[in-house]
Amino acid sequence: MYGIINKSAEWLLADDLTSRTDEVLYGWGVKATDKKADYWYVTTHYGYEGYLPKEAVTTVNLVELKTRLLKMITRPAIDVLSLPKVSAEILTTLYRGSFVKTTGNEADGYVEVELVSGVTGWVSHTAIGERQDEDDYLWSENPDYFLLQGKPDEDSFRAAVVETAQKYLGVQYRWAGKTPLGIDCSGLVFMSYMLNGVLIWRDAEIKAEWPIHEIGFEELLPGDLIFFPGHVAMYIGQGKYINSTGYSEHFGVAISSLRKEDPDYREDLFKMISGCGSLF
Repeated sequence: MYGIINKSAEWLLADDLTSRTDEVLYGWGVKATDKKADYWYVTTHYGYEGYLPKEAVTTVNLVELKTRLLKMITRPAIDVLSLPKVSAEILTTLYRGSFVKTTGNEADGYVEVELVSGVTGWVSHTAIGERQDEDDYLWSENPDYFLLQGKPDEDSFRAAVVETAQKYLGVQYRWAGKTPLGIDCSGLVFMSYMLNGVLIWRDAEIKAEWPIHEIGFEELLPGDLIFFPGHVAMYIGQGKYINSTGYSEHFGVAISSLRKEDPDYREDLFKMISGCGSLF
């Protein structure tokens, strides 16, 4: 069974059905392989697994799922309105990285979208962008799907993922989160890469099936990842890195330094670096 997330955001849960492990966003595709009570056990479009409430998933067949022509929400949050005017009823609110189906209609700076329910609404054109990842919802016959057959232009990609990560500066830390309302360390790097067309493993580790490979610390370039036990950050250049952390002085997305002489140096993290990884 296949489905589409119909909530603005929903927690993916562990086997106990209470512990959150990830967050999925509106319009993302899932494949359900089992069920428990009122939950589906699903594989997300980026290969992560867990339980979702059945009510958060609208079932579709695979052909419907793959043939949806989708756009991506690019602003931190945007309201879907019942009419193309600011005073209209708010139907729902979508977050950066959500997928929406557009109808082709536009009016007064708004784009008409069709919600998963079939209801149509209107979104400011400033929030609509092209979906970057052509992942075929990952249900491919190719066992090496995540290992990119062709990599993006290196310089432009590095600059883009750093810029994207910095858009989350100041967002609070939220375990398993992926939205501008709250995001965790691996959620930050995952979303920064996904929004620029590359799907990486959602947790703070390097996995062989995904495109990040290990490099030496001295090889770090902007956009590369720095790993710690249970934590991950993105190197942004000039000795700085960005991460989402529960550290009491930041409690969210912040920039820190790898250089001892800098005031934003975090000795605790520097001493725990366990490895580095790169797409290139």
